[in-house]
Amino acid sequence: MRRGLVLSVFFALTIVLAFSLPFGASGSTKKFQGVQLTLAGESGLTINPMKWHRGEWGEMTGANINIVEHPFASLFEKIMTSFVTGTAAYDIIVYPSAWSGDIMGGGYVLPLTKYLKDNPDWDDILPLYRERIAAWGNTVYAFPLDGDSHMLYYRKDLIENPKYKADFKKKYGYDLQPPKTWKMYKDIAEFFTGWDWDGDGKPNYGVVESMARGGQSYWWFFSHSAAYVAIPGQVSLFFDPDNMKPLINSPGHVQGLQDYVDMVKYGPPGMLNYQVGDVRSEYPLGTAALAIDWGDVGTMANDPKLSKVVGKVGYLPLPGSTRVWNRKTGKWEDFPEINYAPYIAFGGWVASITKTCKNPDAAYDFLRYLNSPAVSLKDVTTGGSGFNPYRKSHFEAVQRWREFGFPNPEEYLQAIRFTIEHPNAQLDLRIPGAAEYFEVLDLNLSRALSKEVTPKQALDAVYQEWEKITNKLGREKQLRYYRESLGLPPK
Repeated sequence: MRRGLVLSVFFALTIVLAFSLPFGASGSTKKFQGVQLTLAGESGLTINPMKWHRGEWGEMTGANINIVEHPFASLFEKIMTSFVTGTAAYDIIVYPSAWSGDIMGGGYVLPLTKYLKDNPDWDDILPLYRERIAAWGNTVYAFPLDGDSHMLYYRKDLIENPKYKADFKKKYGYDLQPPKTWKMYKDIAEFFTGWDWDGDGKPNYGVVESMARGGQSYWWFFSHSAAYVAIPGQVSLFFDPDNMKPLINSPGHVQGLQDYVDMVKYGPPGMLNYQVGDVRSEYPLGTAALAIDWGDVGTMANDPKLSKVVGKVGYLPLPGSTRVWNRKTGKWEDFPEINYAPYIAFGGWVASITKTCKNPDAAYDFLRYLNSPAVSLKDVTTGGSGFNPYRKSHFEAVQRWREFGFPNPEEYLQAIRFTIEHPNAQLDLRIPGAAEYFEVLDLNLSRALSKEVTPKQALDAVYQEWEKITNKLGREKQLRYYRESLGLPPK
């Protein structure tokens, strides 16, 4: 009897200990005990999820992750230098999907095919991110961590104010409503600029947008211009897919840049120097009626610790246009309905395992953990992550968004989903040299925004420089990459 009691106690303790062990542990040895991984990413908000979760994952697996942070302006250079010089500095890299051509297409990261067949959560990722953003050609090389696309924010309380509605109609001849076209966006920005519409004794403004050189202004520019050039079924945003000639100085893009330049006078003083962070800090303070950003402003505007406008913000896809440039006919076309061309600006942050990683199984395990439905839901519903929804389950977990502080999460999620599932959604440039093409564009946008040159002169200069870059990198090679990035067969 005494022996039976001892055995019973032994088995009971065994069960308790087994269930108290971290996931990934086997007896006293954890799955990746002693493994050291180095991860490179951008300093700022988007590195936070890696910091938040490396400890809990390390507890479960016994591994450790060293995080190396670089400013966005030098991140591409640091990553590519480690590849080209063969220093094997990083095991995991977190980077913009727009750099996929250089990184995935360059053969510097591991394909994930062999791992994904055992990942039941993979199909929960929306097709745009699963099949396009995370892949090069037909091969997946990355985990999506972030569902980036630009969207529009507007102050519902202003749009619904009876006096403002009457004054607006008297001035512009139509009803004040959330802007569906870029003309409406401009009119509303103008109307709400330069007077104290919130009663705090200080003048308010129509809009906040990022415009600084080095502040990612090119994504705001393409958000303005896409609807003027992107006719459904016609590749018109960056290059001609038949010969790799730039389309950047087409009349549609010139109109988009003119609209962007016009916004300077409808924003706060100093908006020419605004970067992304300035948009996110300024709009929740109630400075302006409108803003363009990724989904981050939505979470920050509903965080009582950061915002004075909780419950007052509405969400929409980017405006469209009823007048669109047809590059094939060389004429403007008037559409009977609004032409939307939502811009998947940036495309989101993705994470890949480098080919020089000595412990790819451990690196994959960490990325799968980060990308898992439960962990990623925490990240996309937290204002300090810089990550936006990209899984089906993110859009279905409405109660979680309410718990975060969203009084109207359905409207926010609907605007994002409209964008990423729209048949005329425009993907970002994802070919080798994308960073170089955009650097030239950034310089000339700055010159146009400061009125140093006209929009046409600025984009004509970009055309010439893009031709030089294409010739330097090899026109046939770039054409092949570009068509591949669009899902088109070789020419």
